[in-house]
Amino acid sequence: MEDTLSSLPEPWLFNLRSSKQFIGFAVFVTTFADGFLYGIVVAVLPFSLTIRFGVPEVDVPFWTSTSLIVFGLAMTLGAPIAGWIVGKCERSQIPFLAGLLCAFGSTLFFMFGWAPWMIIVARVFQGLSAGVVYTAGLTLLVNTIESHELGPWIGFGLSGMNFGVLVSPTLGGIIYEKTGFYPVFIMSLAVIAINLVLILLIIDKKAAAKYHDHVSRTRPISSNGSSPRSAVANGKRRLSRVEDGDATVTTSLLVYCRESPEPAATEATWWTVVGGFLSSPRILTALYASLINVVLVSAMDAVLPIFVKQTFHWLSGATGAIFLNLTIPSLMGPFIGMLSDRYGVRFVAAIGFIFAGVATILLALVRHNTATNHIMACVLLLFVGIGLNASLTPLATEIPRIVKDLQDERPDIYGHKSAVAEGYMLLDAMFGAGTVLGPFLSGVACDYIGWTGCTIMLGVLSFSAIVPIVLYLKPHIEAS
Repeated sequence: MEDTLSSLPEPWLFNLRSSKQFIGFAVFVTTFADGFLYGIVVAVLPFSLTIRFGVPEVDVPFWTSTSLIVFGLAMTLGAPIAGWIVGKCERSQIPFLAGLLCAFGSTLFFMFGWAPWMIIVARVFQGLSAGVVYTAGLTLLVNTIESHELGPWIGFGLSGMNFGVLVSPTLGGIIYEKTGFYPVFIMSLAVIAINLVLILLIIDKKAAAKYHDHVSRTRPISSNGSSPRSAVANGKRRLSRVEDGDATVTTSLLVYCRESPEPAATEATWWTVVGGFLSSPRILTALYASLINVVLVSAMDAVLPIFVKQTFHWLSGATGAIFLNLTIPSLMGPFIGMLSDRYGVRFVAAIGFIFAGVATILLALVRHNTATNHIMACVLLLFVGIGLNASLTPLATEIPRIVKDLQDERPDIYGHKSAVAEGYMLLDAMFGAGTVLGPFLSGVACDYIGWTGCTIMLGVLSFSAIVPIVLYLKPHIEAS
């Protein structure tokens, strides 16, 4: 079997498919697909509920918010499953394929549904898909990219989601308005198909290492005159250093022998790892701030289309276009990652929440159908988008760093196997919980204290993330 594997020809476009650029692009497209499918529904649902599903106009806010809440619950419940799958699967493609299967089912339910309950089922599948996408995608990036380059690449990966949300409301709204219901979701299925091709093409770091290992075993040691001598010399150096007590150069066997008296120190259960994470103020801070970020995003998704429709009396195309102001800053993702690597997560994330909080509170001034209010809404939403993107990328980049520090400090609790998947599983769960809380809180606030009270409440929530960020997150300022 070993000979068969080692004799296989090099995979087609091996260097490209195993490169960090191709893998990063595949993750970008995966998060783009998730954001695209999510944004399509945000733009189309308020209109299709009345026209296609026969929901009375007065019940549209209820079904819109309920669908978002169900999406968030499914994402929250699916995140632990995704974390377990990512940790167990040898091949990175398997979790992605599971997520794409859920996305495909969700799109079919949206496309062929005839009753409001089918919208809920579709949102469940969509939430499960999102629960897999971010856990698997971000873990794959961490396993592929060097630590000093992680910020920009995490920013690039997450910007796919934001870019999907950026183009889908406008594109979906226009296509729905011009060509009808079905073409919107045919376009969504095409996005899933493109994503599927890219995922099947990637060769992750583990698979690439196995191939190189097979190739190296088949090469003659004496392929050039210096190889045998070098091998002997290297063996002598390695042996002498081990005999001298140098613990930095050991074989895996020696490591195992030295650590075998304490097997518990090398293995940790899923519950032990997650429980240890939840006792860390640093990781709790990153998770809480990420939760608040997603609460603000999903709250805007829930109330902004309805507010614009009722206040500005815009159709679906214009309603979707206003989200451009909220999501255009997502293009800054890689740049935000570079800033956070250079100036520190604490500084960049805190500034982001200040921007988002101030701009959200000032949205209370938008109350009338005038040109001035239209311009004011667009400018303020642009600043909200800048703040939200400036805070999320540094927080997502910080998760693997916190995980590494925790594992280095307490290997007896966390074990020696990387627990990045479990860290991103918790982050993904926060994404889901935020998607539940955002529509719920904004819906209740709009019903009882109106648009003004809702925007002030969301602004205060944004400010609430700043205090723990300043207290517990490390600056990580790059040495000059």
